[in-house]
Amino acid sequence: MKKFVITILLYVTIPLILLAGVYVWTDPFRCLYDFNIKDVDDTNREYLSTELFLQNEPVYHYNSFIFGSSRGGGLNTYQWKQYLPSGAQPFLFQAWSESLTGIELKLNYLNEHHIPIDNALILLDIPGTYAKEQLPHAALSIKHYLFTGQSKYVYNAIQFFNYIQKPSLWIKSIRNCARGVRVMCASDTITNDWERTNKDNFYELPLQDSLKQCTDMTRRTFFTKWERSIEEVSEPLINDCFEDQLRHMRAILEANHTDYHVIITPAPCYTNPAINPKDLLILQAVFGVKRVHNYSGRNEMTEDYNNFSDPEHFGLRVGYLIVEDIYK
Repeated sequence: MKKFVITILLYVTIPLILLAGVYVWTDPFRCLYDFNIKDVDDTNREYLSTELFLQNEPVYHYNSFIFGSSRGGGLNTYQWKQYLPSGAQPFLFQAWSESLTGIELKLNYLNEHHIPIDNALILLDIPGTYAKEQLPHAALSIKHYLFTGQSKYVYNAIQFFNYIQKPSLWIKSIRNCARGVRVMCASDTITNDWERTNKDNFYELPLQDSLKQCTDMTRRTFFTKWERSIEEVSEPLINDCFEDQLRHMRAILEANHTDYHVIITPAPCYTNPAINPKDLLILQAVFGVKRVHNYSGRNEMTEDYNNFSDPEHFGLRVGYLIVEDIYK
């Protein structure tokens, strides 16, 4: 029996030790060693945003922030800066599948570390902001240990567990590390804007070119679904716990005398419902009617499928129109 147990342990531990060595060598999630901020591979977007923030904050002294999910890539901090006071230094504090808890944690961190929050845009997705697991452990959406209070070792242990579950990632990480091949990030190294062209087009309304990357078949599929779509309304999503979080966020913003706006993000009608009227009333009661801007459901932005690069994400044209609508 003893020999059998030892044999089983060897079969388990030796592969794990080998995988741990590969993980340490390849650093697939870019969270073990210092790295070029453009050299991202499968890096968690929140981790990338946070590391860029920590690297640049002593130099640029950020004081204006956009909080939200991947949809934040449709906003342009250079355009937004035109409407902010002189001296504003904006930063896109973006995370994939950002939850309400994620936004609250970032606000709390900035407040506790006395980093000014002079201006803020808070993006809420329907239903994503509320439907996501609040502290997910998925490799690309796990919260940065800076915000959760975890140690870096616990964070890496979770990421290693994510790594060993994906054999395809073992091969990819070894191949890329051996070849020195990395996927280059499209984000701005100062503001974290997702689009490389943001510095060049923020004075004028961008063209509706989000679908240039899509095939004709994809366009036809989009269009067909769009024609058939009818507006759906989300079920009520804001429970007592969420409302408490929203009020805590407001308290932080008010303590910092922040000029802020809450944006309920647009998405194609056939993929995402409009915000429930009860939830909208709660947001307006917490933050004030003038600070809450609802772009969900059917409207001028969501009617045109060319404004979206896929069923979830709006392009720079929509982001431009949102900022213009809020500040003009």
